[in-house]
Amino acid sequence: MVYLRIIPEEDLFSAQLELLMQHGRVASMTANLLGVGMTLAVLWLYFDSSLLLLWGFGLLALLLLRSLHMSVALADQRFVTRPQRVFWALVLGSALTGAVWSGTYIYVSSVLPLNLQYLLLLVIVVIASISLAVMVVVREYFLAFVFTALWPIAWWLLAHYWQQSQNLVLGLLLLALSALLVAASNGINATFERMLSLAWQQETMARELGQITNSLRQRNRQLQ
Repeated sequence: MVYLRIIPEEDLFSAQLELLMQHGRVASMTANLLGVGMTLAVLWLYFDSSLLLLWGFGLLALLLLRSLHMSVALADQRFVTRPQRVFWALVLGSALTGAVWSGTYIYVSSVLPLNLQYLLLLVIVVIASISLAVMVVVREYFLAFVFTALWPIAWWLLAHYWQQSQNLVLGLLLLALSALLVAASNGINATFERMLSLAWQQETMARELGQITNSLRQRNRQLQ
């Protein structure tokens, strides 16, 4: 029966890439841009302004390159013709962005007061949490950000637990949050896959019913 057919793996993979690039691009860019603005505000009084602007423009350039890659891949239908190449480019861009955030926190934490360290860490956590809703349609894309943005900070805090008493607690909390995000990504990703599979089944049914209808019309004309 038509409605029991299962979407082929390659079609599901291409649909996931398309959905991510269509709807996840703007949300991910917006979250990161807000994070850049808040980070510049937090660090402005503690670091040289030219260095901060260079950091901000560098991260902005990375985000724009990622957005441009998604636009070109959508326009050229590369998620259909070369899905693996598109996939690895997306994962690499996500990992680089996460590494910039974790590297920034580790670099500036020795200079910032404790309350501003908390604020900067909260910015990174919020970006990761927002990304869960828009990036997890391709689970590896989301995990690349989590494991490069949150995990390095968590292990750095644990490795420097003697410097500040709260480092041990923060490190453990970040590891627990990472595990929670990973667990949540499993269920949300499965929901996206079911949604895409259902949409594919409905499209297949509509197309085959249309073919049957046309065939019946032709048969009726022959009988007449």
